[in-house]
Amino acid sequence: MFIKIAIIGTGNIGTWLLKTLKNQKNLSVVSVSSRNIETLPKNFDLYIFALKDDIYEAVLQQIPFKMSHAVHTSGSLSQSILTPYSEKFGVFYPYQTIKDYESGIRNDEIPLCIEASDSTFENALFQWAISIFNIVYKVNETQRFAMHLAAVFANNFTNAMYEVAYQIFKENNLDWSLIFPLLKNTFEKIKEDAPHLAQTGPAIRNDVSIMEKHCNSLQNEDLKKLYQLVSKIIQHQKS
Repeated sequence: MFIKIAIIGTGNIGTWLLKTLKNQKNLSVVSVSSRNIETLPKNFDLYIFALKDDIYEAVLQQIPFKMSHAVHTSGSLSQSILTPYSEKFGVFYPYQTIKDYESGIRNDEIPLCIEASDSTFENALFQWAISIFNIVYKVNETQRFAMHLAAVFANNFTNAMYEVAYQIFKENNLDWSLIFPLLKNTFEKIKEDAPHLAQTGPAIRNDVSIMEKHCNSLQNEDLKKLYQLVSKIIQHQKS
């Protein structure tokens, strides 16, 4: 089992991991900034890298010893980036937005996805993770990449649409909370069934006059194109 843990990276994920693991009995946990990688202790049981995707290679190249077990937390990078630097390696991917851990997000709201270079390490990593975290899944690299891509559409892009709606409310002196019950209702429906079965609105009804009126009210040309494109996607999903 992994007792001595080193976390490399002091951003959102690294901070969350540090605070979570520090609360566990019988674990010895240290945190190292990517800027101070020369202070990384040797002979630890597990090294967890929580870095921005574009700096992994530069940081890894600075490690003066070969690690026994190492994982990274990226949703899109291959576990093979750790091959030259660790005897056994893998991925420890939290499937959640961890932007501000102090905001109160609970561990039972953070699914952890793991994969590893061999079944022995994967099973050991899984058993260790499930003893600490509430939701742990074994996934392969293709599945993990697909999850990351899906999250961009379902979470990042959706949040951008929330901002568009927020600005429309603001420009018309409307209380933003008025939209919350609508959003909650849609979310509850898609928890039970495929999203296209819960789709409502002018596009699914092919209400051309309303869609034209909406587009004409938008001053931003990019938003007009976006409205038209998403409406087409909705209509195609209908079939």
